[in-house]
Amino acid sequence: MKYSFYVDKKKNNLDNKELIVIPQYPIINDPEESILKLKLINFKFLNNIYNISNNLMNNKFNIRKTTKTFTFTYGGSELFLNDTGFFDANNALLVDEVIDITLHQSTITYDNTSLTYYNTADITDDTASYWENILKDTVDGSTRKMKLQDTYVNFIEITSDERITSFDITFYRDSSISSPVSIDIVLQKYNTLSGLWDNIDIETLSFAILNVDEEQISKTFSAIDATNSISPAPDDKYRITSNTGSVPFPLYIIKLQANKQIPIFDNGTEDSPIENTIIIPDGFYKISTLKKILNDLLTSYKISISFNEYTNKIKFTNDNTTFTPTIEDLIDNNFKLDLVIPNIENLKENLGITDSYEQYIPIPFNSYFEGNTHVNLMNFSKIIIVTNLAFKNKTHNDILNNGNVYGRGIGDVLCWIDSDIAPFSCINYTNYERVDYELQNNHINYITFRFYNEKSQELYLDNCLINFEIIKEKIMI
Repeated sequence: MKYSFYVDKKKNNLDNKELIVIPQYPIINDPEESILKLKLINFKFLNNIYNISNNLMNNKFNIRKTTKTFTFTYGGSELFLNDTGFFDANNALLVDEVIDITLHQSTITYDNTSLTYYNTADITDDTASYWENILKDTVDGSTRKMKLQDTYVNFIEITSDERITSFDITFYRDSSISSPVSIDIVLQKYNTLSGLWDNIDIETLSFAILNVDEEQISKTFSAIDATNSISPAPDDKYRITSNTGSVPFPLYIIKLQANKQIPIFDNGTEDSPIENTIIIPDGFYKISTLKKILNDLLTSYKISISFNEYTNKIKFTNDNTTFTPTIEDLIDNNFKLDLVIPNIENLKENLGITDSYEQYIPIPFNSYFEGNTHVNLMNFSKIIIVTNLAFKNKTHNDILNNGNVYGRGIGDVLCWIDSDIAPFSCINYTNYERVDYELQNNHINYITFRFYNEKSQELYLDNCLINFEIIKEKIMI
């Protein structure tokens, strides 16, 4: 007697990994009179299984990154305010001069630093130019000078987003004197709380060279408010002016430069590493499309993917450049990068990383890691059909019992089918040899088939047609 079954998996088992067949009536056998056999007649499957997918457990790996955090303190200073950006080599202005004749002021601005000159007597024409290149390293009192005091006391205001620590200023007279003259010059800082200008440094100019038309004196003014213990801050506003009521000659500034605080960074501290999972979307991939998607997914780590054209090995290149901390950016996000490949044979074989397993594979800075063998993007080369029915002669199984928890408790291998074909091609099997297997079962209420590949992974087949028989043979005495 034969019980023939023609089963379409899509009809009743579409969403299940296993194919469950329930006979119309239980198949019962008396082992004293007969035996039961299982024979697979025909199997057909459209190979639409992605070669990279969550089901095949080969679409995820991790990148472990270790960041490095730097800290800094302010110490030392460097020149920042000179004629760069304001004037060219011929001392011509490179920036616009904004003149307000009602306030008798002229302002020039470059790169978040503004200089405003107030001169009540002279700034009366908004078509004229009042700035001379007193920001230059060298001085020339005969051609480049700006009047600080004469009949009226004038002043220059400086505002910058830098932390100004000091001003280097050279003062100049071009009239002869017959007796020494002392002039107090004051550096003021605007107090945003009181709305007043606080004196933070005063330097006395002592002109003592008699009966000579020209004399210049250089002074350094500290921008640190020692009286109130206030350190320089970005956007502080400073003013240079005279604190002496009258002078016997016009007083000029022929050089005005400023220094800024500079941050001193430490060597940085490595932070605790974190792992981020890279998920490759399920799909059919060839080398070119896998390269593109991996490069997209690894952009933030500055890791680029390439494949050796001769060996087909994958290469992970660390394209990060040397990190230089700034006040705005104190974290080297990709200080160390490690590739974390799960210990899954299918994934390792796909990526060509099959040598002895390493949990963390460094991707060296300014270098690369290359797989030890070629990539293999086949989804599988065998379909293994197993059943819950117990064979009298057990099949020898080195694959499904090789650490595959899903294979435990499954009965015997019914068939092993070649599937080395292109995607979306039909896999066909016909049992031309008419092979069958004697069963130990004598009471069958249902029959279960499961499907695996040669890498010990259970397959989800959303389509398949299977024709098999349960044969009851009388025992010949």
